[in-house]
Amino acid sequence: MRGQKLGAGLIAQSQSALPPFILHRPTSLGEAVGLTRHHPKAVIAAGCSDLVAQFREGLEPEVLISVQRIKELREVSNEAGILRIGSLVSHTEGSRSPEILSSVPAFAAAWGSIATVRIRYRGTLGGNLLARRYRYEMPVILSALGAQMLFQGGDIAALPVSSLWDRTLGNVGILTAVTVDTASLLWFGYERSMRPLSTVSLAVRKNTAGLTVSAVCGSEYRQPFVLSHTAEATDIAELDPAFVGEVLAAQLPDEAGDYAGSIDYRRHLVGVLCRRLLAEATGNQRKG
Repeated sequence: MRGQKLGAGLIAQSQSALPPFILHRPTSLGEAVGLTRHHPKAVIAAGCSDLVAQFREGLEPEVLISVQRIKELREVSNEAGILRIGSLVSHTEGSRSPEILSSVPAFAAAWGSIATVRIRYRGTLGGNLLARRYRYEMPVILSALGAQMLFQGGDIAALPVSSLWDRTLGNVGILTAVTVDTASLLWFGYERSMRPLSTVSLAVRKNTAGLTVSAVCGSEYRQPFVLSHTAEATDIAELDPAFVGEVLAAQLPDEAGDYAGSIDYRRHLVGVLCRRLLAEATGNQRKG
C-alpha cells in the first residue's frame, strides 16, 4: 500500500491511466512468499474489488502480485476449537461455509449481511481487512471475536484484527488466514440497523475471572473502537444487559463523536445497541 495517493482530484482516474507495471501470478503460497521477499513494495491483488478503487484514488503499483490462483488461501477449517479462514475466501463463500455455520452461525449470518451482491462474490476476507477503510464491516465483526491475522513473507507473523488502526503495517508479506478461538466463545451477535452511523459487534466469552463481554463500535466516519467488560458471572443469563451496555458505551472516547453525531448521542446509541444484543444473548428482552 506504500506510495498510495488519496484525493487525486474531483474526477477519478481511469484504469487506462495506470503506468506499466510487472504482474506476477503465483500458483503456490511458497512462490508468492518468495516474490514478496524479492519485491517488498509489491501490491497484493486478491478479489480486486477494493484495489480498482485504489487505482482510481491514485495508487500506481510497480509490481503487482495476484494471489487468486493459490488454492490453499481459500481453505476453511476448524480444529481443536480454532476456526481458520483463508484470506481469499469471498464474502459469499464465508457466509455459506459449513465449518463457519456449524461453529459460529451468527458470524456466518453477520458475514452474509454485508456489502452488495457484486462485491460479495468478488470481495475477499483479506482484501476487506487490509484495505483499512473505516466503513468496512469485517474489521468490526472480527475484532469482537478476537480474531488474529496470520502473515507469511513479511516482518511479522501475526496481528490481532483489532490492531489494524493502531500501527503502520509496513511489510507484512501475504495475509494467509484469519483465526478465531471458538472454544471459549459463548455468544456472538452483530447489530447494523443503525449503519452507517454506528454498528456494534459483540461477543461473550468464558474465562477464569468470569465472563468477558467484548464489543466493537464502528461507523462510516471513525475507526472502530474496542470496548470490554468482565463480569463475575458463571452463566450468560446472569448478565444485566442495561448495566453492561451502559458500562461499554461509557468507554467510548470523546473523539468518537463527529459531525454525524455528538459523543453524547453516540454513547447513547452504542448503549442501546449493546443492550439489544445482550438482551438477545441472555434471553431477557425486558432488560434490553
